[in-house]
Amino acid sequence: MTVEESEGRPGRPGRWRTGERSRRRILDAARACFAERGYARATIRQIAAEAQVDPAMVYYFFEAKSQLFAAALAMPVNPAERVASELAGGMDGLGERIVRHFLAAWDHAPVEPLLTLLRSAPTDERSATMFTEYVEREIVARIAAAVPEPARLRAELVGSQLMGLALARYVVRIEPLASTPADALADWMGPTLQRYLTGPAPA
Repeated sequence: MTVEESEGRPGRPGRWRTGERSRRRILDAARACFAERGYARATIRQIAAEAQVDPAMVYYFFEAKSQLFAAALAMPVNPAERVASELAGGMDGLGERIVRHFLAAWDHAPVEPLLTLLRSAPTDERSATMFTEYVEREIVARIAAAVPEPARLRAELVGSQLMGLALARYVVRIEPLASTPADALADWMGPTLQRYLTGPAPA
């Protein structure tokens, strides 16, 4: 009998809800696959095989690969979903909203696995590749699809600001940046991100 047979099949969600062991195996397998293959090349099928479950069970717990990646790194929110939600709210004030919600997520939840990844990225090629591929595919690409040309550059400038903020505030903990209230940082940084998003391109 396979793991998914012993813990529930598609169409029997009552039994699947008790499959916390399967969920933990999926997360462990996802961390290993993302670390070994990077975000772009790791597939749900490979992760399911590593966890010894059916791919359908992976999708039962995690609707998309981006959601699985966020859960594997214990992110308090799925950044891809948050960016999509903010973009749907319109471009006015988008820069400030992005900073505000970014800080709210990081300030109020444990993010040690993600911090470990950020700490290792500058010196570990696999960590850097995994993180960069995720940001490029799930965040930068979404922003680039919604802003004027040069869209890719605009989106990457926003991404670079947020990654720099994360390193300075949570990893290096530079003062007074590390202890400045989130609302104040959003007021400072929001206009800069907004200029990247919608401001006129330099001549």
